[in-house]
Amino acid sequence: MVVLRCTQKLLVRLKQVGDLPPVESTTQLGDWYGNILRLGRRQHLLFISERSRLPVVLPIRELQRLATVFPDAVCERLAIVGVAAGDIADERARMLEIAFGRTRNRSLLGTLNDFGLMAQSGDARRTEPESPEELMRFLSQTPILPLDGASPIELTRAAFGLHAVQ
Repeated sequence: MVVLRCTQKLLVRLKQVGDLPPVESTTQLGDWYGNILRLGRRQHLLFISERSRLPVVLPIRELQRLATVFPDAVCERLAIVGVAAGDIADERARMLEIAFGRTRNRSLLGTLNDFGLMAQSGDARRTEPESPEELMRFLSQTPILPLDGASPIELTRAAFGLHAVQ
């Protein structure tokens, strides 16, 4: 099971209001924190992993299909980072069940907000905002100061027992 810990704004959009059951993730990357991200006139969903801060950006139109689209997007990111196919399959199997919860870690909310600000500022010379893929690539390489300046890519690889990329 994977728990998506969403901001109040996102929980309302997901129609997940009221009492949410206390649940814990069984995935290698832990809970995922999510919020709505505005890029120009478009809205996206931004999720980051609790253990590695690995970002996943999805178009907001995928909101109703989140249970199927989110695990696929995470597995795609893990493949790009260099996680072994067996580990990706195991993580995907653990994500078959998705639960929703409220945020409970201020450090993760801070990273989520920082990533949102970085995504919105982007490159002032561009007329169009970055694509979700470009944005995920950029945010995956961003040093996370509360985690000794390690990047989400390094932290994700370490979570799966892989050595740092040289």
